[in-house]
Amino acid sequence: MIGIDIPGYEITQLIGRGGMASVWKARQVSLDRIVAIKSLGASFSDESSDVERFHEEARHTAQLRHHGIVQVIDAGAHAGLYYFIMEFVDGYTIGEWLRRKGVLSEGDALAVAECVADAMAYAWDECRMVHCDIKPDNVLVDADGTVKVADLGLSRTLNAMSRGDVKQEEDVLGTPMYMSPEQVRAEDGLDCRADMYSLGAMLYELVTGKRLFPGIAAEEIMTQQCSGQAPAPHEINRQISPKLSELIELLLAKDKAHRPGDWGVVRKLIRRVQRNQQLPVRLPARAVSTVRRRSLPRSHRKTSTAQKNMRRWKRSDETKTIQVVVGLVILAILAIVFFGMQQSQMSPPKRQRSQRTV
Repeated sequence: MIGIDIPGYEITQLIGRGGMASVWKARQVSLDRIVAIKSLGASFSDESSDVERFHEEARHTAQLRHHGIVQVIDAGAHAGLYYFIMEFVDGYTIGEWLRRKGVLSEGDALAVAECVADAMAYAWDECRMVHCDIKPDNVLVDADGTVKVADLGLSRTLNAMSRGDVKQEEDVLGTPMYMSPEQVRAEDGLDCRADMYSLGAMLYELVTGKRLFPGIAAEEIMTQQCSGQAPAPHEINRQISPKLSELIELLLAKDKAHRPGDWGVVRKLIRRVQRNQQLPVRLPARAVSTVRRRSLPRSHRKTSTAQKNMRRWKRSDETKTIQVVVGLVILAILAIVFFGMQQSQMSPPKRQRSQRTV
């Protein structure tokens, strides 16, 4: 036994540790199977209401049956330690994959994003569940290549939030570089659009190899999520398609009203980017994204085009005027020459004087 003590489980290895929790590999003695145990830190207090709320969220998560979601098997508390038991995924995280490669291809990044969107669409439709902490290290790839979203045990259901069961200090739990502005502000009634923002931040990191606001303190990162801007993804990686940049801009809209209304729309947009098709939904011209916009708003592009056309027409008119003037001058010269020739032909011939012989 190492690290923690939970009755019925033999802890064998520390898999990972974060600011909020630690993940352990363990053997469930009763069923002789390998599981993962996530033990929470100081995020939960000793109050009975906290324990009840934690178990309620765990029950909701355990009801989810989706190939793209890490299954929660059980949850409990022992000696002041809150934990939940998950299926063990024998693979690696997207974060580990990214750190190994430096940057993912657009195709791989979109494939991961599509799997996350599918899983979260199911969680939202079934339980109105908001993950609150989507990031590369919370997305796993199983040995058979299946992409799975983990850590839904830290999520929040819309019903719990609407009842006011979640405290303000818990609302802001998450990882600052992936938190939406409304999550940073601890707004009431978080919905699936907060997770869409986190997916946009993750997608940005996958295709650029850089986080939105690296190298600054967590408090400043949260401030930047609300009011700052990061370089556009195509400024960092020129191989990114314009349509992918548009999708990232949309997901990272500061105002959640400017993001897609549900996960179904996000999935359709991802598929259209994969097929290099135009996006039917775009960020409005006046909306602000956490990344700098890929190009000028469409209204500005129209004005610019009109100005170019005006200049072209002006140059065309000037050319026509010059052509007319030159034509008139040539006609005048020809007229003068023609008139001179006519006068020459009409003049009478001069008489020659006869010579007299003497």
